[in-house]
Amino acid sequence: MSRKVTWYRLIAQKLLRHGVALLPPDRSSWAVAMRIEIQHIEDDREALGWALGSLRACLTERLRALRPRRWCSAHSLGILWIVVFIISSAYNVSIALAARLGYQRTASALGWWMKDFQSDRFAQFADSIPIGLFALMGLIVVLFVASLSLKLRNRPTGFATFCCAVGLSLVAWLYQLGIPAYLHAMSPWHRWRIGICFALTASVLGTLRILGSNSSTHA
Repeated sequence: MSRKVTWYRLIAQKLLRHGVALLPPDRSSWAVAMRIEIQHIEDDREALGWALGSLRACLTERLRALRPRRWCSAHSLGILWIVVFIISSAYNVSIALAARLGYQRTASALGWWMKDFQSDRFAQFADSIPIGLFALMGLIVVLFVASLSLKLRNRPTGFATFCCAVGLSLVAWLYQLGIPAYLHAMSPWHRWRIGICFALTASVLGTLRILGSNSSTHA
């Protein structure tokens, strides 16, 4: 008779799976040992605690594998750029939801750093956002997180996933520009900054695409 799998065990298995994916290639033996070890832990809560410790160890090994001279490499800068997009996208969803749900204090606290931020105008903008756009903004965050995970594991699909997330993010922003309340809530400088960010990102992605095509041709 098979034992019922609890949510403790399910979370532990997922954490371990993500952890071993972060391990450098020369630590593949660790992955095998970790998978075997967790199967011998009968208590599900202990398994969850052990999986958290394993995830921390895997992340430490991944960071240790990044030599100082590689911090300014294209790979490291790409990861940093994705993290910036994740933070920005998650922030946009959070402040819009807070204003839409009537949590004005939270929205004001999140918007303190934005130039000329006015909570009442932003609340009007949040109320005018359709539900579908909220869903799209949430999907964008998920795609950016997925692209980061793929990038950390050096998967080729990470680049395509990031491009898709950037494209959808641009679509969402262009849609917001068509909402009159958005123009009243956001300062021109804020809109210009977002536009410059998209233009810069498009230029970098285009350059990487061209370089990648040239490398494939010469190969």
